[in-house]
Amino acid sequence: MAAKRSDIGIDPENKTAQRQMWDGWWYDRFEIPNTIPTDAPRIAMEMGGESFGAVLLDKLAPKTCKAFWDVLPYTGNMIHCAWFGHAAFYLDRVPLLDALGYELENRFQRLSPGDIVWDPYIEEVTIAYGRNAFVNFPTTIYTADGRPHPNQVCIFGRIVDNLDGFAVMCKRLRYEGTKAMTTRQVP
Repeated sequence: MAAKRSDIGIDPENKTAQRQMWDGWWYDRFEIPNTIPTDAPRIAMEMGGESFGAVLLDKLAPKTCKAFWDVLPYTGNMIHCAWFGHAAFYLDRVPLLDALGYELENRFQRLSPGDIVWDPYIEEVTIAYGRNAFVNFPTTIYTADGRPHPNQVCIFGRIVDNLDGFAVMCKRLRYEGTKAMTTRQVP
């Protein structure tokens, strides 16, 4: 039997211990919790006569949440995504790049339904509405100064009220074209 590794403190032959260590390590570092803190800042969104409630994940992406909060209320035209799958984005650029630069907090490639993300490389706020939503550009996109897009975005918020209604509105965008959406702070 192999000796315990001092760097991880488990017996390499003990598969159960390895699995527990890996699961704990992985989820602690890479998973967004499904629970939303009760003190999370709330925002309200309205599009096409439907209202949606969301929260900002200010513990996971504090700089991005503050920059977004500071531009609210914001009204822009939503359009269905071409490359992200089941998602829609503000066609009008949300002015966050000056405040945030290209730093990505809470970086992810795969999105969950309701995730609100910031992509500084193309200056978009995108919202996922279905399971098939992920950052997937067919070619590498470059910034004006030559930086390649990392194919990751910052998840900084989540729709928590009326996600089904949001999904219906996003599907309608594909056939009806852009729709104005207003996002505002909820005191």
